[in-house]
Amino acid sequence: MTLRTWLLLAAGLAGGFVAACADPIVPLGPGNQRTVTNQPGLFRFQAKDLNNVIDDTSFTWVTADSQARILHHSLITHGEMDLHVLDANGVEVYSHEVSVVYETDTLTNKGAPGSWTVRFEIKAATGNIDVTLETP
Repeated sequence: MTLRTWLLLAAGLAGGFVAACADPIVPLGPGNQRTVTNQPGLFRFQAKDLNNVIDDTSFTWVTADSQARILHHSLITHGEMDLHVLDANGVEVYSHEVSVVYETDTLTNKGAPGSWTVRFEIKAATGNIDVTLETP
């Protein structure tokens, strides 16, 4: 093949990759069936059918304990989702990036009881999010 043929082939492939990633970026919406359970000692966030979603959402969750159990059953096939948990003093007690199938049952670090912040940074994510925090 000539250099010109290689360049045309490379340009065609690059154009195909750009077109494949050109899905519109959308925030969380009603189509994502977002559900939140937020009561003292129990927090659960679910969002389904994400398709290139970008959003940054936070919740205040009250816990009387100094530590929380995190149950993570999420499937992110494209993009990523970062989960940050801050204690009542604003100290980060948990941080994790999810960019594939992810299931875990883990504990946060110990922190100050009271009003905690649970933050979801959703970055061009496709898939489902299902995260539960509860007192151990």
